[in-house]
Amino acid sequence: MAFFTGEEGSVNFKSSTGTTEAIVSTTAWSFSTTRDVIECTAHGATQRRYVPSLVTATGSIEFLYSAATGNETAALLQEATAGDGEDAEFELFIGTSGGKKITFNGIITSMDTGTALGELTSVSCGFQASMSDPSTAATGIVIAA
Repeated sequence: MAFFTGEEGSVNFKSSTGTTEAIVSTTAWSFSTTRDVIECTAHGATQRRYVPSLVTATGSIEFLYSAATGNETAALLQEATAGDGEDAEFELFIGTSGGKKITFNGIITSMDTGTALGELTSVSCGFQASMSDPSTAATGIVIAA
């Protein structure tokens, strides 16, 4: 049985005005989803009943800011600090080969960067995924296994 390791993961990013490029020196990424539930218990029932409702997805990308950092990283940082609020396209890769990835549009909601004496400069960006619009039947998050 084959497993994937953290060293195989990577991130591609495309701002609303750019092309899709890899974020070099990615050290970590996370992606979390939650689904709300709605209670629909009938009056007089003795047990509660729930139905699934809306899905929300958030996460973060962490990378080292290095000499190899190119335009795609600058575009990500620009989107975080002065972006126009439009969705950017994210691709979170699980493996180095094949199409194992999570693709979605999202909005960068936070950015933390810092460095200490003798350490490398690191950047962490948080994002909120934009979900699908039921009226257009567009898929918000695509998980390719």
